[in-house]
Amino acid sequence: MQILLQLSGLFILTLIGEAISSVLPFTFPGTLIAMFLLLIILCSGIVKETQLKESATFFSRYMAMFFVPAGVEIVENLEILRTSWIPLVAVSIISLFITFFVAAKAVEIAEHVTAKRRSE
Repeated sequence: MQILLQLSGLFILTLIGEAISSVLPFTFPGTLIAMFLLLIILCSGIVKETQLKESATFFSRYMAMFFVPAGVEIVENLEILRTSWIPLVAVSIISLFITFFVAAKAVEIAEHVTAKRRSE
């Protein structure tokens, strides 16, 4: 029952994110807004990490299942990918390095904040 409550809360956050996204004057993914809202709620202490542990474990355990539809779509459209593989590879490599850079900076910021809190 606990996992259903946690998943309900995450679903409500997703709905709120989608609602905010629909009123914005520009296109922005509602799921990303929901993740920002979750981050704010966790950082503010309104919700503790332990209160979402079961649902997080559930999603981590079955994460591969979320990629099955994407894999099927790739196989169904393999001919299209064959004709445009060079731009696809280029974009993948560029986005890989951008992701690495942003992740490294996020870790640096997190370590700095953690060190600052420990020294206080």
